[in-house]
This record gives sequence, structure tokens and C-alpha cells, in this order.
Amino acid sequence: MHAGKNHKEKLPEGVVGPRIMHLHKLIRQVFNEAVSEEGLFSGQQDILFALIENEGITLGALAKKIDVSVASASVSVKRMEKNGFIKKRCDKNDARIIRLYPTEKAKTAPENIKKKMDNLENTINKGMSKDEILTLSHLLQTAIDNINKRSASDD
Repeated sequence: MHAGKNHKEKLPEGVVGPRIMHLHKLIRQVFNEAVSEEGLFSGQQDILFALIENEGITLGALAKKIDVSVASASVSVKRMEKNGFIKKRCDKNDARIIRLYPTEKAKTAPENIKKKMDNLENTINKGMSKDEILTLSHLLQTAIDNINKRSASDD
């Protein structure tokens, strides 16, 4: 039995996959809202995090680090520069090389996103004991490991 478009349908006890998919969708919505509230578009958080960890990185190195094309990274970097998240500077030794730096606005965004996600974590765990939270966490990790093992053995 699959979860249809109407998530108000009650799934049979013991059906796990559709519940996890629905939970993922809800968590993703909250994450996207948190990112958007910081003035970022979905996916730009990866650029932001990589930039903060690697100040002065070049566009090519950034694209490689986040596993996107240089063209794709370039579009996002231009948009993020326009929105005040990134500063570009010429390399001190070679003016042909442009280096990317996060602004103060960029440096505060991850902490704000983290606070919102911590609040979501508290909401998810509401009404659960510490033991129940640990058990749920362990069971979800077991499910993840089981799927990863299955995927590895299918190769």
C-alpha cells in the first residue's frame, strides 16, 4: 500500500517507508523555509557552507568541492554576490585569479539556519522520552545501513 497524495489517510501499522518519505518531505520544507528566510535559494546553502570553510577559494575549486559545473556555480555565485553573501577579490599574486569570500551576512546565515533546524529537531522529538529518541535514531540508522548494504550488494 502506498501513501497517496492525501496524507490524511491512515497508513496501516508497521508500514515504514511511506512514513519516512512523508517525514523527509516535511523536514525538507522546513529546511527550505529556513534557507529562504536567510535570503538564499535552495542549493545555495552548499555554496555558503563551502565558502565559509574555504575562504578565498576560486570558482573552479568551489564548483568541484560542491560537485556542480563551473557554469552552474557561476550563476549562483553571481546571484549570491548581488544579494550580499559573497565578495570577489583578485588574488594578491595574480590579478587574473578571482577569489571568493563570504560577507558577514553570509557568516551569520548558517547559525540562523541551524537554530531553526534545532527547533525542528525539538518538535520532532516532542512527547518522546530520551530512550525513545535514542531508539528511533538507532532504528532509522539501521534502516539506512540496511538500504546501503542492499545497494552495495546490487553492484
